Amino acid sequence: MDKQSTFADPWWDLRGDDSVERQQRQALHTELFIEVAPGHPLHGQPTGIVARSEASDDILVQLPERWALIHLTWKGAPETPPWPKTEFYGTLHTLVQALQETA
Repeated sequence: MDKQSTFADPWWDLRGDDSVERQQRQALHTELFIEVAPGHPLHGQPTGIVARSEASDDILVQLPERWALIHLTWKGAPETPPWPKTEFYGTLHTLVQALQETA
């Protein structure tokens, strides 16, 4: 991800390397892994958590060829697809643009 790009409030950029950011990424990745069941487009995909919303249960994820905005349910169990709700974006620019439009 382009480190020059930043996310406006209410997004918390988790790309840093301090212990709080690492713990947040790990907790979010664990929940995402639990929620994504077979049949979901993210199932089996390598994901990199890059940001979380402080106003909702949304996270931003980098995938090998695209980006995703994901709404976690925090159910702590596998969800029935299409949950967790996921919107895909081809570029970081289109993702940031979509976030700005919904702000």
